[in-house]
Amino acid sequence: MQLNGNQSFGRRARHAFVAVAAVAICGTPALAEDEASTSSTAGGTATFADRFYVATDIGVSILSNVKIKDYTPTPGSFEFGISDVEADADAGVAWNIDFGFKFNDMISIELESGFYSNSFGGFSSGEFTTDVGLSTPIVGGDGNFTQIPIFVNGAFDIPLVKPETPASAGGLSLKVGGGIGAVNVAADIDSIGALDLPGVFATVDGNSWEFGGQFKVGLSWQLTHSIELGIEYRLMAVSGANFGPASFSDPILVGVADVETETVLTQAVQARIAFEF
Repeated sequence: MQLNGNQSFGRRARHAFVAVAAVAICGTPALAEDEASTSSTAGGTATFADRFYVATDIGVSILSNVKIKDYTPTPGSFEFGISDVEADADAGVAWNIDFGFKFNDMISIELESGFYSNSFGGFSSGEFTTDVGLSTPIVGGDGNFTQIPIFVNGAFDIPLVKPETPASAGGLSLKVGGGIGAVNVAADIDSIGALDLPGVFATVDGNSWEFGGQFKVGLSWQLTHSIELGIEYRLMAVSGANFGPASFSDPILVGVADVETETVLTQAVQARIAFEF
């Protein structure tokens, strides 16, 4: 009876071992597939967590001549007016920062801001006018123009050279984008003189938020899986700006009511670096 009991126990043990082994053998592939899927999601396949990126651009800003709208003084008001005024600007600095989200490898959306600064380069033309028809050329001036844009952009990546694998370096792409938004345009210019009125100077110091848009194109090189370097050209247009009234050094003189510009165009050539998360 003892021998039979031992044999019965042995048979049950063997059956249990076989059952456990079968479960282990059959379950291993499913577990491996789950682990592979998790690994693929974490390492190779993009998720929401690694589609966000931040990029910054810095370079040279070229502001086209700023054309000021004519202002005709009201008869009997003793105001000064302005006519045919065109202000020059020297090359300056352009800096931008983008916070973006990639929907896929080709399409992105960005929220962008930045800072553009150009020194005032003098007046290429223009006159102060009076309500009785007298005029005198505008001369001198010292200061700067600044712009702060806030844009929502769409961006498109066109692959030119693909890397061997998505995680490797060496990819080259053409980036094309554009956007719309608001731009704060400011002028801070003093020592503006009237040629025939020695010792009389005017100052323009004001800013306004205006509608604007931009187009940009560049080349981007994939340094690593998450870092890109590039060079970019952009053209930014602003519908106009209002710098407020001009004031004169002599309190007896009445300033120009409002100094308003026509469309303001700015070009920039910038180096770019982007970090993807």
